[in-house]
Amino acid sequence: MKLLHFMAERLLLALPILFGVTLGAFLLGVIAPSDPALVVLTLDGTSEPSAAELDAMREQMGLNEPLIVQFAAWAGRVFQGELGASYITGIPVLESLLYRFPVTLSLALVALAWVVTLAIPAGIWAAVRVNRWQDRSLRTIAMVASAIPGFWLAIVLIHYFAERWRLLPSSGYGSWEQMVLPGFVLAAGTMAAMLRLQRTSLLEVMEQPFILTARSQGLSPRRILWRHAVPNSWLSVVTLIGTYSVGILGGSIVIESIFSLPGLGSYVLAAIRGRDYPAIQGYVLFVGFLVIVINWLVDLSYFFLNPRLRTGDPR
Repeated sequence: MKLLHFMAERLLLALPILFGVTLGAFLLGVIAPSDPALVVLTLDGTSEPSAAELDAMREQMGLNEPLIVQFAAWAGRVFQGELGASYITGIPVLESLLYRFPVTLSLALVALAWVVTLAIPAGIWAAVRVNRWQDRSLRTIAMVASAIPGFWLAIVLIHYFAERWRLLPSSGYGSWEQMVLPGFVLAAGTMAAMLRLQRTSLLEVMEQPFILTARSQGLSPRRILWRHAVPNSWLSVVTLIGTYSVGILGGSIVIESIFSLPGLGSYVLAAIRGRDYPAIQGYVLFVGFLVIVINWLVDLSYFFLNPRLRTGDPR
């Protein structure tokens, strides 16, 4: 019951955020510098609509109604799963987003795999070898990696791994090999941050009284590390993973463009160039919903990682 109560509480807290995201997406179309009716009527690049045609299109699109009426109608369609159709392609926005989402999801999972398999073990190793040459070397590598621009790293990796050594493809989507390079580039900065955070968190846990108690009971250093210290160091690590997963959705725009991946990032980039407002609004809503889901899952993980949440201890 405590778990269900915890889940319901977090869902209720997410409702105002969902409303705010919906309102923000709607306002994007209101404050846009171009007239949506004019954009629709000039898609062919040659038409010059008359004032009467513009008025008729605004009437058809409901742009002459008060903002509150426009928002209510728009939000009603959104909560029914209707995000409108793209001005450019005429394809329903939700259909395009769902079609491209697996690409971005695959990229995110590969990037997350790089973080989990490299950065977290490296952070643990650095904490165990604190102030030794291994620790100093890993911290130096992390500092350098966090300062490298993603687009520059992508160009370097494509040059060597794809063009010179021909080990991995440089673009496209369809096989796991095509996701290795973009996933690594997307994960590089976060791996550096994760390494430092895992090291610091583990060192702080190793100073806690319960670790001293475990040592006094004669438990082996290996058992203390993996049974008691490491699991208790993961609260802050899980928080960063959640934040990083959210950041992937924004950072993927550049990476998908460089590696020619047909994901959400390339979709919204094309929409921005073409002033395709339904597509932009749909992207904001879709990503906002994903952010809420990710944060909810992170909060849920706290319930299992933090015993105080299960016992009701507020301390």
